[in-house]
Amino acid sequence: MDICFVGQRDYRGFLRDVAPDAFRPGPVVDSQGTEVGVHDGIADFTVGQRRGLGVAVGEPRFVIRIEGERATVVIGSRDQLAVDGVALDQITWTDGDFRHGAVMAQYRAHGDPVPASIDGALLSFTEPQQAIAPGQTVAFYDDDVVLGGALIASTA
Repeated sequence: MDICFVGQRDYRGFLRDVAPDAFRPGPVVDSQGTEVGVHDGIADFTVGQRRGLGVAVGEPRFVIRIEGERATVVIGSRDQLAVDGVALDQITWTDGDFRHGAVMAQYRAHGDPVPASIDGALLSFTEPQQAIAPGQTVAFYDDDVVLGGALIASTA
């Protein structure tokens, strides 16, 4: 799906204007750092992507990380997509009071909230979650009440 705020043009045109480095060619590497291919820009990839990687290694591979500053796409197995938690940035609470403990966390607009626990700037999931990337947002709930939200700074 295209992102809604770019208007009638496609997101690639928007990115070419605001982030031309996203179209800088670079390597596709496996999780051990071995180069297995090249790409025309990180704008064509997203964490969790399986199709259109431009490489064939004999078994299914997924984008597990994108290293923008190095224009590198890292691929690996489905198991390597799983994360136990995320570091948070720019945390906002709806009532202004910082909370600790159990929450339901939703990190996809159309995904279901999942059980988690928050401790400071670390959100730990009860069960490992897949295909989460830095830069995504996460919302915290208590039943159907929004408690707050944050940006995902990194995964663990």
